[in-house]
Amino acid sequence: MNASLSRLISHYSLKLRKEYLPSRKPAGHIPPKSWIEPDHVLGKEGHALVVILPTVGCYWALTAGGCSMCGYIYDGVLSTPPPTLILEYFKLAYEKAASLSYPMSVKIFTSGSFFDEREVPKLARDEILRFLSYETKVEEVIVESRPEFVTEEAVNDAINVLRGKRLTVAIGLETTNDKVRSLINKGFSLSDFKATLETLKRLEAGVKVYLLVKPPFLRETEAIFDVENSIRQLSKMNVDAISLNPCTVHKGTFVELLWKRGDYRPPWLWSLVKIILDVHGEIDATITCAPTASGHPRGPHNCGLCDRGIDTALKRFSVTQNIKQLKNLNCKCKLQWKLYCQEELISQ
Repeated sequence: MNASLSRLISHYSLKLRKEYLPSRKPAGHIPPKSWIEPDHVLGKEGHALVVILPTVGCYWALTAGGCSMCGYIYDGVLSTPPPTLILEYFKLAYEKAASLSYPMSVKIFTSGSFFDEREVPKLARDEILRFLSYETKVEEVIVESRPEFVTEEAVNDAINVLRGKRLTVAIGLETTNDKVRSLINKGFSLSDFKATLETLKRLEAGVKVYLLVKPPFLRETEAIFDVENSIRQLSKMNVDAISLNPCTVHKGTFVELLWKRGDYRPPWLWSLVKIILDVHGEIDATITCAPTASGHPRGPHNCGLCDRGIDTALKRFSVTQNIKQLKNLNCKCKLQWKLYCQEELISQ
């Protein structure tokens, strides 16, 4: 985990972006992606409307190669649409929420930073939040951002426009270990995150943190330790929610290069269960884990027989916060997972 390795990851990540970015479509040719999902809304069971706005995407990916596991930039468009079109896109997506009842959250994603005006112009941002401020069944609005865009002015403006609804800002910290984060090519430090956290807490906004389960170059056991340690540290920092994101293998990423060479395996689903069981009861923050691509070679997986059941249990726990969802899960491959972890320790 030295500086030369970090530079190598950054170099190959940027090279891959240049190769794959031309596949993106012109602005206005991609309708907004949106769906409804069960959600844990401020201590209650509810639903969330998830909206992915078509924007130019994450500047960090465009200029510095971005995070070593992330391929969301390829879902973006070549240029951000004008504010009126972004608002039109959002309202179109919001129609899916017509059948939902209170409590409801709205998650607005851009494959980058909601507070970066290159992605979401301030006029579009304000109009979207103003629209939601009149929706009585919406209790929480969740947006994503890198720390450098989370300014006091931007957050305060958003809170004022929402008129009392909860604003939660989600940040992909990935780990509290700066050395591990350098392997993700994240581009900011724990101290940067702490400064942003202080701003959000002072303004009484919610704080959600994404943790990456099994970054490149970490063994399974190291990844489990890293995430559990990060959860405990974040709990002491009084974050509101922690989302465990098991690494998936996106096309056009550095992680895919490793995976194709046989040098990377996404985490076991058993590892996700262990992490939650180990820390549950120790912390105050809400913990969620809704894996993508479970049971597939590019996603978190076990033996193939139990994957669907464990994926369902993890997602149900995320909504209910009832730890019973994860107890007494079993499969013959659980022993295989334990042996896999033991062999890693022996071979160190």
